[in-house]
Amino acid sequence: MVVSLVVVCGVATGGWLVWRNLSGGAGPDAGRSGLEALKKGTLTAQDVAKIDPAALFFASFKATAMQPVMRITEESYTDHGRFQAAKPDYVWESGFDYRTKQWRLAWGAADQGAPMSVCVDGHAYLYSYRFKNWTDRGTGDPMCQTKSAYRYITDNLSCGGMTAAQADAWIAHLREEYKGLVNPAAPRLAEVKGRQYLRQVVDMTPVKRADGLYYGGQALMWSFKASGLDPQAHPYSYRGAMNSGYHAVYYIDPRSLLPAYSEIEQTPGRGSDGGPVAGGGWYKWRVRYHLPGGLPEITPGGPPPRPKVDWGIDGGHP
Repeated sequence: MVVSLVVVCGVATGGWLVWRNLSGGAGPDAGRSGLEALKKGTLTAQDVAKIDPAALFFASFKATAMQPVMRITEESYTDHGRFQAAKPDYVWESGFDYRTKQWRLAWGAADQGAPMSVCVDGHAYLYSYRFKNWTDRGTGDPMCQTKSAYRYITDNLSCGGMTAAQADAWIAHLREEYKGLVNPAAPRLAEVKGRQYLRQVVDMTPVKRADGLYYGGQALMWSFKASGLDPQAHPYSYRGAMNSGYHAVYYIDPRSLLPAYSEIEQTPGRGSDGGPVAGGGWYKWRVRYHLPGGLPEITPGGPPPRPKVDWGIDGGHP
């Protein structure tokens, strides 16, 4: 029997009512956000030009944060040339149910023949393509513990499993306590496989705090804690250092406001003088979001298929 990655999906609930609720209702600011244009079946460039960039990003961020189940396929890169050639270092597919804390993971190096590690609700397995066999590694593998799941279950900036109030608290803290951290650019229309998306570039720039230091990734974590959730139990964390920044490109479904794909690059942290800190290396990852979604069914049997992101490299235009 072959390892299956069949997905048990939830019911998609896109459309006007959904995004109106996620963007804070139909109060006096709703019209100024431009998001009402998204209720149209087919969008034009003129429709998209009316959208407030911050309103779009945070509405999508909230929609993602409220997903009860996160499922993604991800590829990571440490070399720009390999990224341009779509030759990742590591690949994985995961699903995490925030309600039950059940989760699945298939992870390994992208090179054909490299072994594949599998986690099924805390139980670890390893498949060897060389010897064509599975090894049962039991429940003691730290990689498969719930508190380690944050490394594999999201894009390492966002999260899932929140209530609307918790998501609002996270976003409010980000916007009020760390002004200048999140910088969304104006979206533009993009078409992928015959479907319309909103392509949005977002830079997360480290900001200076009262202690004279700059914080990027850690600002995400401190703001997350404003939701009242425990990042080890939920779980959540960011990728990089406390002062790391990020350059992200998102493709957002205009009906549900959920991301379909992203490319995220860790940018240099900032020192106390505000200048970039050298020596951090180059790191980038590609994420295919399967939302709304359910847990992938991963059962040790035959050789597992190696996860692969089914989306082309972004053109890199502003």
